[in-house]
This record gives sequence, structure tokens and C-alpha cells, in this order.
Amino acid sequence: MALHASDTPAPLRPIPRTSLCRFFLLACILAAAAASARAQLHDSASNEAARLNNHGLELYQKGSVDEAIALFRQALIVNPKSSEALSNLGLALDSRGKYDEAVSDFNAALEINPDDAITISNLGLALYHQRKYADSIEAYRKSLALKPDFTAAYNGLGAALFASGHTDDAIAAYRKGLSFTPHYVDSLNNLATALDSEKRWEESVQVYRQALALEPNALDIRLNYAEALEHAGRDDEAVAVYRQITSDAPSDPAAWSELGQILYDQGHLGDAIAALERSLDLKPDQPDAIFALARAYQDQERLPEAIEEYQKGLALQPGYSNALYNLGNAYLSNRQLENAAASFRKALAAQPDFFEALIGLGATLMQSHDLDGAQETFGKAIVLRPNDADARFDLANVLYTKGQYHPAVDSYREAIHLRPEFARAHYNLAITLAILKDNNEAQQEFAEAHRLDPALVPPEGYSK
Repeated sequence: MALHASDTPAPLRPIPRTSLCRFFLLACILAAAAASARAQLHDSASNEAARLNNHGLELYQKGSVDEAIALFRQALIVNPKSSEALSNLGLALDSRGKYDEAVSDFNAALEINPDDAITISNLGLALYHQRKYADSIEAYRKSLALKPDFTAAYNGLGAALFASGHTDDAIAAYRKGLSFTPHYVDSLNNLATALDSEKRWEESVQVYRQALALEPNALDIRLNYAEALEHAGRDDEAVAVYRQITSDAPSDPAAWSELGQILYDQGHLGDAIAALERSLDLKPDQPDAIFALARAYQDQERLPEAIEEYQKGLALQPGYSNALYNLGNAYLSNRQLENAAASFRKALAAQPDFFEALIGLGATLMQSHDLDGAQETFGKAIVLRPNDADARFDLANVLYTKGQYHPAVDSYREAIHLRPEFARAHYNLAITLAILKDNNEAQQEFAEAHRLDPALVPPEGYSK
């Protein structure tokens, strides 16, 4: 989701030119000669500062930010007390990510003009970018106390509230600002984003549509709108929007990535792979797209390609436990048991209570004939989830393989107690009981296994 507090600063201000005083009475001129000279020098400096500031403003608005910064600084050399040039310099520096310098310039401007609502609002913006959300909120509220209908300040206030976890208050701030300026697109987008985060998806969709009615080609809002449609369960509509975006902006990697991921979720693996590959051709360093492509390859059993993509993604995001787990499964399916065990262990190092990674590691160790390690690992999984029938079943299989038939019987029974329709547990219990010569109960368990799954029949050569 794109949050646009940074896109909606309060405007830069030109400095009005100062008219030179004219004295028509010679007596007055003679009487005030020294004062007039000082005033003219001051006015001349003010005019030059105004010229430099306004030229900087023109350049800033054309996107020549560095040149604008140089001119704002020249204006301040001529007139260090120009609050307008200080405020404009702060905003330009903020746009360059120099937030500490921006805050310093805004504060200097406010020492000269403490009740300037625009500068206070822009200070809130720089504090927001520093992630000092409480200070940002305070600045925006001061600005609004001076200028109660200041929609840009309400938008910034909403963004700071949202970032600090006060979503309901953020929604209220966006709505208040929109009551003054209903067509303020950034506030509409931010409001929709906040609604989406609260799972108020249909409301979010409607607000995004209002924003797009005003700016139909805004790529970030279109992407947000498609994501809200997806959250609302309207996947086909979301796909249509993503496809339209990729048609209109074929070089945008985010649109291709989002399209690929929703197509993957819909089970359209071929189309998903094509979209994800296109996205990564445009921008290779996207972990989400890389991992999605890896999963799609894995689902198509293109295991070497899946493994390669997981490795690429993990080079960018080394501790991502889910990707490490999926990589472990890909190695396991490809019979690369040492690599599989290493990946599962890395997943567990990143997330020690990762139940599925314990199951994957246990299965890998069992296939590697490390039965003690497998028993220990499945035991840890059972501690995490005592009521998981599959973990009990896996432990029972290890115990059976180790020849510990009585403990295996107990573990199979526990699995069946947790899931009475567990056909394979009934079948393996029957096999183990037959080995222990408990033929009557073995026969009952074989019959129950066959009833639950007709493909399960007693092994050839089995006799009562």
C-alpha cells in the first residue's frame, strides 16, 4: 500500500517584493538621510533574497531540487532572517531525504515566524519521515489549531496517526480534511489504505474509486485498488485491473508481480510464472516476486529452478523462515537430504517454534536413516502441538522402524484417538499388532483401515 504523507507537503511560498520608499520633501530626506540609507540597503537585500527564493521556487516546481536548494541558500546569505527561504529550503531538503537538516531549517523559520501554519505542517512532515510520529502528530495539531481548514495538515496528521497504530483516529483525520477539500486525492488514497487495513474492504474499494475518478492514471492508487479488490474476495476484478495496468504500464514491475501472485493463488501456474518472470526481468531484486516464482516452479515440480529462485530470494532476505522451509521441502523432494536438513535447521534457528519445519526436518532425518535424530525432532513437534495426529503418526513410524513396537502401538493409538478416521494410522497399527501376534485386534484394524480407504488392504502373505 502506498501512503502519501510525503507527497502532500504544504506549498512553498514566494516572498513578496518590497517597494522602496520615496521621499518627496527635501527636508525629510535631509532629516532622515542615515535611516533612509539603512532602509534602502535592507530593502535591497530583501528584494535580492526574494528574487533568489522565487527563482528557487520555480526550479523546485520543475523538479530541479538541487539547483533550488542552492538558490534558497543564496537567499539566506543575503537575508538570514527570511523565514520563507528557510521554510522552502527545509521542504526541499526533506524531499531529498535530509530530514535532520530539514527539521533544523523549519525550526529556524519558526523562530522568526512562530505562527506560520504551513511551516509547522511541513515540520510535521519531516518529523514523520524521521519516524518521530508523536512529535509529528503534535506539529500537525499545532498547525491545525492555527489553520483549522488545512486539508494537507489533516492528511499528514492521519498518516502519522496511522503509522503509530491509531487507525481509527487516522480515518477520522482524513475524513475531517476531506470535509474541507472533498477532492484531495492523497487523502482519499490514504483513507482507503487505512480502511483496507481495518478489513473494511468494501468501503476501501469505494474510496479508491473516488480517488481514481479524479486521477484515473495514478499507478499507485490503481495498484492499491486492485489489492483492495483482492482482499474483498473479488479476485477476478482484481486480475482485470492488474491486467489493465500491465497493458498501460508494461514496464512497471510491481503490477506484473501482483498479477503473478494473484494468478498463482487462483491456480493458474503457467500465467503466474509468465507474469512473475516478466516482473523480475524488469526488477530482479524483489524478494516477494522471487519467492512466489519459486513456489510456482515447485508446484510444477521444476525443482532445480525452484531451488535456484529460493537461493536468490534468501540472498536478499537471509532469515526468512518460510522461504527456508519451502527450500527445505524442494531439496527433500529432489532427494538432496543434507541440503534439506540444513535448510530446515536454518528455518528453526530463525523461528524455533516452527512446527512444520520440525516435521520437515524429522522426515529428512528419517530418510537419512538418522532415526534417533528423527525421534527427537518429532518429539519436539509433539511438545509444540500435543494434539497433532500427524506428528504422533510420524513418531510412531520412527519407533516402528527402530523395532520399538510397543511404544509404536501406543503412538499409533494416540494418533487415532486424535483423529479416528486416520486410515493410515489404523493400517500401520494393524501391521505392528500383527508383528506382536495380536492377530484379533490386527484384523479389526485392517478392516477399519479398508473401510476408511478401500485401497488399504492387508499385505500379501498376511494371515490371521
